Amino acid sequence: MSIANALSNAPRNDNRRGPSCDVCAVLATAPPDDVAALRAALSDPQMRYTVIAEALAGTDTPLGSSSLSRHARGRCLGREKLR
Repeated sequence: MSIANALSNAPRNDNRRGPSCDVCAVLATAPPDDVAALRAALSDPQMRYTVIAEALAGTDTPLGSSSLSRHARGRCLGREKLR
């Protein structure tokens, strides 16, 4: 069998950057003002993910700094690269 034939039948994985994250879920369901504020914070290179996570800890949608980081860098299924 040739390489071309072998590769043409190989399964493909559409999930190349990992699963969706908690941030994706919040962005899909939160009010527009909250979505804009969260995206602005995630886009700001002067804002640390741990600070964002601490600020969100007292809200209805607490998010961990690792989820925030993964989403902002485009390493989840949402593929939204903000930094």
